[in-house]
Amino acid sequence: MFDALARDFVPAAYCDLLLRLLLPFIDEAGVVVGWSRYVDLERVDASVDWFEATRGVVGADDLASCQGELDEDTAAALRDAIGGRELTSLRWTGYGEAAEDAPAVRVRGVEYAQAPLTAGDVVAGRRVPEFAWDGAGELAWGGRLYPDSLVAAAAPSIFRQLHLDARVDVVSVRPDRDILPPSAGD
Repeated sequence: MFDALARDFVPAAYCDLLLRLLLPFIDEAGVVVGWSRYVDLERVDASVDWFEATRGVVGADDLASCQGELDEDTAAALRDAIGGRELTSLRWTGYGEAAEDAPAVRVRGVEYAQAPLTAGDVVAGRRVPEFAWDGAGELAWGGRLYPDSLVAAAAPSIFRQLHLDARVDVVSVRPDRDILPPSAGD
């Protein structure tokens, strides 16, 4: 998939504070490895491309994308961000994880199943929904199929919470640099 604008992955009403939550990679032993082990997140912006950022870095080529399958730390951080909210989510029907009776929604020509999402639905070992949003305009995220990251828009308190959460790697999205590169997971 081609480069796209990060803000195109979340509803326009949610775009005041955007960040890119970088999903971890898996090493040959099955150990979860964050981007920050190989990329200095203080020196890159949200347009960072995994392959460009790690070119020539020893060991980076041996990692596999999680392709949107959550590890426990990322799942816990997302559960904490969701809190008691109920979100609406869209999951790609091609994964085969959506309920058969879920309403179908097309986004950019791709079919997704719509379903409610609570913090309890976000668990390690399951793929994160490609899109999710609450009704209050406090939290929304979107991502590509087989994502290596999510673009999240959040109220200031949730934005700060995710930035300060040591369990996840995040980079703020600047309005003048919000090109989202292709996913390393696709």
